[in-house]
Amino acid sequence: MARRGQANKATIWFIVGFIVLVTAGVIIAGAYSSGSSGSSATPNGFVATVVPAITPADWTEGNPKAKVSLIEYGDFECPACGEYYPVVKQLVQNYSSTVLFVFRNFPLYTIHPFAGISAEAAEAAGLEGGPAKYWAMHDLLYTKQSEWSTNTALTPAQVASQYFDGYAQSIGLNVSQFNNDINATSVANKIQTDVAGGNAASIDHTPTFFVNLKQIPNPTSLSDFEKTLNAAIASSTGQ
Repeated sequence: MARRGQANKATIWFIVGFIVLVTAGVIIAGAYSSGSSGSSATPNGFVATVVPAITPADWTEGNPKAKVSLIEYGDFECPACGEYYPVVKQLVQNYSSTVLFVFRNFPLYTIHPFAGISAEAAEAAGLEGGPAKYWAMHDLLYTKQSEWSTNTALTPAQVASQYFDGYAQSIGLNVSQFNNDINATSVANKIQTDVAGGNAASIDHTPTFFVNLKQIPNPTSLSDFEKTLNAAIASSTGQ
């Protein structure tokens, strides 16, 4: 009877372990949002593609003279981008003197109904108030993502009026000007330029990260991210 009981316990632990492994795999596999902003290609495996060089039109944080850059292509409605947001903010704090950080729009229009209007909101804030207001709106869109992204019964215009107008006011923007800028041609062109660069690099999920313009596999933790940046910094100082 003792042996039989031990065998049953072993079987139970095997089943539990198997379930844990499967669950972990599902969580890791689901740690990004997939979709397309015009590109239909989906790589079978990781490909380290490259993106356009950083220009004055990009929104940046950190050291503009840094030899290392980290570019994120993101979607403000993307849950995975929301999960990565505090990690990236911590990196900005830790590496502000040695890395230049860039955010580029890659709204997944087909799966996120408010991806477009949220990108426009961030760009409109920057158009009115420059980098400080852009990053303030960027941060609000992510920290309050669960507030504005969940009511899919609303139209994008309703989301803007019910949520984004308040965010704009809270960071000191003129709300009337903000609403005009959301529809500005320059805002639409900026987003289209970002998307075109992402499509050229065969991006098919958000967030997607590039170090020194070269795509990296999405890090699984802050320490994983730091190892990648530290290696890039070490390589740049040896040149």
